[in-house]
Order: sequence, then C-alpha cells, then structure tokens
Amino acid sequence: MKIFKHKLASDIAWSMGSMVVLAACGILINLTISWFRDASALGAFNQTYAIYIITSQVAVFGLHYSVLRHAALYSSDAEEQGYLLVNAGVFSLALGVCSAITVYWAAPFFGRILDSASVQAATVNASFGLTLFPLNKVLMGYLNGLRHMKAISVLQSGRYILVLLFVAAVSASTYPFEYVTLGFFIAELATTCGVFVYLMIYGIFPTMRFDTRWTRRHILFGGKSLFSGILVDVNSRVDVLLVGFFLSDLAVGIYSFAAMLVEGVYNVLAFVRLNYNPVLVGNVRDGNWAAAQRLLSQTKKYVFTAVAILSLCVIAVFLVLTTFIVPAKGLNQGLLPLGILLVGLTLISVYIPFDNLMLVSGHPGVQTLQQMAVILTNIVLNIALIPLLGINGAAIATALSYISGIAALIFLAMKMLGWNLLTNLVENQS
Repeated sequence: MKIFKHKLASDIAWSMGSMVVLAACGILINLTISWFRDASALGAFNQTYAIYIITSQVAVFGLHYSVLRHAALYSSDAEEQGYLLVNAGVFSLALGVCSAITVYWAAPFFGRILDSASVQAATVNASFGLTLFPLNKVLMGYLNGLRHMKAISVLQSGRYILVLLFVAAVSASTYPFEYVTLGFFIAELATTCGVFVYLMIYGIFPTMRFDTRWTRRHILFGGKSLFSGILVDVNSRVDVLLVGFFLSDLAVGIYSFAAMLVEGVYNVLAFVRLNYNPVLVGNVRDGNWAAAQRLLSQTKKYVFTAVAILSLCVIAVFLVLTTFIVPAKGLNQGLLPLGILLVGLTLISVYIPFDNLMLVSGHPGVQTLQQMAVILTNIVLNIALIPLLGINGAAIATALSYISGIAALIFLAMKMLGWNLLTNLVENQS
C-alpha cells in the first residue's frame, strides 16, 4: 500500500524541503545574533519576534482560515474563488495598516512590561512588517486551500532567507541591533510581490472584483477562528514572554535558543498538517471517512518513530553548536529544557497533523475552545513553575500544555465528529 497518494506525497516532500530551509534559517539567525552580539541581544530579538507573531494573528482576524476552508470548498469554482480572495485581501490589508500603527505606538508599553529598552526599539521597527503580514497570511491560505504547496514552500523559504540575510547584515555591522527587525517588512514586501506574480502567471484569481456577499461569511468564520489562531501563536511564544517577564534577557536568550530548535521539530509536523488541511476539508465535506482513517493510520505508522529520531538528532546538533560554535555564550544551559520540550512533543506527535480538525470540518468556535485549553494550561503552569524552577519550569509547563491540547482534540473529535482518534474508529460510519 502506498503511504499517500502521489499529489499529497509530492506536496509533503516540497513542504519538508521548505521546512529544512526554515529550520536552517532559524538556527543561523540565532547563531548569528549570538556570535556577533550576545545572549541578551538574542533574548530581545526573540521577545520582539513573539510580540510580532502574536499581534499579527490579531491583525488578520482569522480571515486566512476562512480563505483556506472556502477555497478548498469551492475548488471547482474559479469565479467564486476570485470573489472570496479579493474580499479577504482588502480587509486584511486594512487591518494590517491599523495593527502596524497600534503596535508602533504600543512599543513603549511592551518595553516597560518586559523591562527592556531593546525590545521597545525593536518592536517599533517590527511594526512596519505588520502592514503586509495579514495580507500574506490570506494569500498563503488561498494557495493552501487550492493545494499549491510548491509555491507556498518556495515563498516561505524566500521569506525566511531574506530575514536571515538582513539580521546577519545588521548584526555584523555597527548599526544599533534593534534595526534587525526592519527585516520583517522587507521579507513581507517581497512575499506579497512573489505571491501576486505567481497568481498572475497561473491565472488563479481571474475574477478581480470585490463582492460584498463574502464580507459576512469571512467575518463570521474568521471571527470564530480568530482566537484559535491567536492562541496557537500565543502558546508557541508565551513561555518565551513569561521567561522574559520573570527572568532576564540573558535567560530568555538561553531558553529561546533551545525552544527555537524544538520549534523546528514542530514545524515538520506543522507542514504535514498544512498539507492535510485541504484534504481533510474534502474528506469531511464528502463524508469520506475511510480516506481520513487511512490518513491517520499511515501517520501513526511512521510519525512517532520519525519524530523520536529527529529529536535525538536535534539534541546532537544542540551539543555541537553550544560546545564548538558558540561555547562562550552560556547557551549550553538550555540542554535540559530542550530535552523536556522534545519529550513532550514526541509523545503527541502523531496527532499534531490533525490539530486543525475542528477548523477544517467547519467548527472554528470549537477549535478556539481547544486552543484555549492549551494556552490556559501553559500560562498557569508557566506562572507557577518559572519562579520555582526557572527555564526548566518553563519547559515542563509548555510540554504539559502540548499534551493537554491533544487531549482536548481527541475529546472534541469524538464529540463533534464521532471519530475516535485513539482507536481510529468512526461511529455510525456508512
């Protein structure tokens, strides 16, 4: 039996290639900052990046989720695809401009909360990138819904490479370090241009007209899924922000270096999920549970072992980097948090590709409840454990939040869809 149909296998292969580029860029960004500056600068950068990612989810208002689902639902109706894309694109651009202005003026607040002048200055510069980030999320959601995964892979890779090059140039220069976050705007601008060139070449939006019919649909679906998107990104950054709140920029730098490597492993699974999303939309729409069950069965067969091996490789990479590349920066103190986070992620790895199941099945509000369980667990445990155990406490809290999120997914899949993800059985299957 083939693991996946040819199209899905090819798309996942392209996504994995993009993931390698993203992971390499993430490592090189952190190494470059550590090499030319120090762990405190790395901590300031990662706190600013956390602010950028979280505020961008507020700005996009869940419109990218609506575009992803509806582009997949209307996969055979090019005219309707054009209407839904233009409508969401207009609103996302307007929201991006508003969010950029808001974050620009709120930068002193973030600086005071995190007790870091560097974070304040870097946030001011990062705010410009927010003008285009929501639009790019919508455009990528559109391509995802139509399963143009090769284009997404190339565009995502290009975005991260541009950020890396800009960070390296500023870090190696005599300019103030806080200028590195101007690279976000450059990368977003290049991504926007790249997507539009691709769409024009392939004629994917032949109907360039604003249709008010889609305003209510996007707002309702996006509004219900808004907090789901926010909570996903908050959960991926809340540990870094709370370490910054309780501890120093140096501690954030040490912890965020380890967390960055774990995020690389998570991104492997996230890219698989990216490919699964439009497939699951079709499976649920058509009631083709047999195909969905086969997908889960094959995932269970291979993913746990693959992630376990990958985690061991990540630990080896961490040891090489902290021992031979940047031995004097104190980053080796992140080894235990790294191990804790990897164990938590590996335990629930087979279900992460299905983590958007509520969203793609048309239950964005339920998806939000699932993510809320994760973030509340993460925040409460981080607040309780960081003062007691430092960065090790942050790792324990975050690992437990991973497990709580998957527990919520399993419960909701059974309740809402009748699909028992543990046994891979569907109730009342015809």
